Amino acid sequence: MSRALLNELKARQIAFLEARLVSEAAARDFRERLPAGVAALLATPLGELIDAGAVARALDALAAEESLRRAVRPAAAAALAALVEAARAERRRARELMPEGGRDKLDRILEQPKIVPERLVREVLESAALDAVMRDVLYDTLKEFSEKVNPFFAEWGLPSLLKRIAPFGLGGVGKAMGTLQGEFERRLEPEIRRFLQGFSRTAMRQVHDILIAKGDTPEFVGLRKHVATWVLEQEICALVGQLDAKSSALAEELGADVAAQVLRDRPVRARTSEAIAAFVAAHARAPLGEVLGRFGIAPAVDFDALAAALWPLVRSACATGPVRAWLASVVEEFFDGLPDGLEPSA
Repeated sequence: MSRALLNELKARQIAFLEARLVSEAAARDFRERLPAGVAALLATPLGELIDAGAVARALDALAAEESLRRAVRPAAAAALAALVEAARAERRRARELMPEGGRDKLDRILEQPKIVPERLVREVLESAALDAVMRDVLYDTLKEFSEKVNPFFAEWGLPSLLKRIAPFGLGGVGKAMGTLQGEFERRLEPEIRRFLQGFSRTAMRQVHDILIAKGDTPEFVGLRKHVATWVLEQEICALVGQLDAKSSALAEELGADVAAQVLRDRPVRARTSEAIAAFVAAHARAPLGEVLGRFGIAPAVDFDALAAALWPLVRSACATGPVRAWLASVVEEFFDGLPDGLEPSA
């Protein structure tokens, strides 16, 4: 064969591949061969499919400041925004999204002892905010109790007695009692607040001790279940309805910041890489399907659906300029390596 003929064959081969790889025939071939391809993938040892070192380098690349700024943070914010928007439009109640048997499992979780960490209870109850609330509540309680029960000023006490004996000439006593009551209340308020300054913390510690001691009793387990029931009965849109535009934007920004920080954190990346390396090393020689089976994963693939989802991506990739150029270079490499004047075999 002359070099001119080889060049002609090369051009025709390139044109054939470019058309064939995006044709309807290629789509049918892709669907027909997909089951065998997946079977071959599941039969491949895990160590040939995953390079732990390459995964670690990919994590490092994602953690680079430019990647965080241009990819990770925007992607995290967009994903969170989509979730919030979907939740706002969801009118179903939360329980409707629970799978069959899910509520029973949730109840069993809520029945577990020590489900609420003691340290969390202590941090919440001993906070300055709750201490201030406790002081206000106790102050109003003591004040009302003093007004209703104090025998000197309560309606049933000394004032009632004075009303009964007033006709006998004790008219000035009522005015004196009013002055005395005003003075008593003026002195009582700072004394109550001074007393509560320390007592409110003591009361909070007592509440903490009671919650810890009785947190697993039937009454408190019932309370946890009651709260869970209330949440499940709410419309999903109502559960996120308090997030206005500003709050949503802050939540999206926070979610993006957290995602970026997790990737940026070297100890987290190191532990993740070590875990991946250890997993791959432990299962490197086992076929992927066997590894999945060890964890109870048995893929049931709908190949029609999978092919329909993947083929547009494969076809589009084969039609891109870079892939077509690569295919052409492979064909050219073959034909250019043939000697001039190639004789056909007998």
